[in-house]
Amino acid sequence: MTRWHIEPAGVQEVLTKVGNVASLLSSVVQAMPANAESAVTAGNSPIIGDAIAGFFEHHKPTLESIGNRINASVGGAAAATRWYLEGDETMAAQQQSAAASCTGANAPTFQVPTP
Repeated sequence: MTRWHIEPAGVQEVLTKVGNVASLLSSVVQAMPANAESAVTAGNSPIIGDAIAGFFEHHKPTLESIGNRINASVGGAAAATRWYLEGDETMAAQQQSAAASCTGANAPTFQVPTP
């Protein structure tokens, strides 16, 4: 790859979609124990109840880890995009300064648009 091209609006769109799906996933996972409990109550089977409780106990760390990874990924992508844009603005300002010093005059500068 010879250069980067990141569009902040595109990044925001993807992060918003990921956040919406993560929120939905979180609500579904949080509702699972209550839904399982009502299913066990309807079936009136302590064996099934114990099996479902064991399932949730066993997989709880994995489910929490998935949520944590999603949150960390979204936060990391947002931070990387901010740093990329800040770097672009810094490089543009340095280029303007270098160009002004080469001409020997106070060359007009332009404002770098903020996303």
